[in-house]
Parts: sequence; C-alpha cells; structure tokens
Amino acid sequence: MTAPEPVELPWLREPRFRCFGCSPRNPIGLALEMHRLDDGRLAAEATFSEDYASYPGVVHGGIVGVLVDELMGDLIALDRGLLAFSVTLRTKFLRPLRTGHPYRALARISREGNGLLHTEADVLGPDGQAHVMATASYQPISSPQAEDHLELGPQDRDRLAHYFDHAIG
Repeated sequence: MTAPEPVELPWLREPRFRCFGCSPRNPIGLALEMHRLDDGRLAAEATFSEDYASYPGVVHGGIVGVLVDELMGDLIALDRGLLAFSVTLRTKFLRPLRTGHPYRALARISREGNGLLHTEADVLGPDGQAHVMATASYQPISSPQAEDHLELGPQDRDRLAHYFDHAIG
C-alpha cells in the first residue's frame, strides 16, 4: 500500500512563511507533512531526533505541543479556509514520546460556537496506543490582527484577505 499524498498547504509558497511546525524552509523546524484520512481527519507522521529531547531519549513536551497545535490549526485552515490563533491548548501526556520512534498524530474539529472552533488531537505510538490527547480552541484572525501581529503590509493583506474576518457561530 502506498502512502497518501501530502496535503498541499497553500501558505507554504508564501516567501516570509517559516512556520516551525510545517514550513520546509525552517532549518530547525519539524517540517510536518499532513495527510487527509478517509474520515476527514488530518494526520501527520513524526519521528523526533535527539535535537527535540528534554531528558535523554524523551521528546520535549513543548515540541509535542507544537505537533498537536500545528495539526489542529492547519486542519481549521484547510477545512474552513481561515487562519486562527490558538486560544487554549490542553495536552494530556499518557506516556512519554521517545526519540527515534515513529508517531502518528490525528486531528479533528469537534465543534464550533461562541466565535471559536474547538479541536481534538491524539498522538499514537507505533503500537497504536495513545500517548497524547489534546484539545484546543481557536479564534479566527481578523484583518487588523493580521496586519498587526503578522506584520502584513497592504499588498500582503489584500492578497491574503480571504483567510481573515470569518465569523464562527
């Protein structure tokens, strides 16, 4: 069986985009590739080197947080056509992730309301057991936030305007 083709993340072509989670242009980042599953979830495979360790052989919890936040945020962008800031991120570590071992992260949108999108993610070990469970809430980015926080000039703002100012139920 062949591996699914990576999902095309449209912002990867942006010259200033160097996301730690998914950009292949960030030399110290994770360069995650995402794949769509038949049930609609977004998945990413990751094997972390010692460069991402806290204790010897154990992946740093902050790096695991990047993995799940990146996957959930990208799922929102792909499914809803909007960019959003994480407002909350709760991560439950059931067992440590080991460096050099392959993991699969899976994300889904669980609900939306009160101006937020709510997501869930799991990180599974090579044996299929859950190592991490995460939930997060995301708020869509407005044009003024994009201009200020993302330092977008008028040309960039106009070109990327379709990602901003979405209302969530």
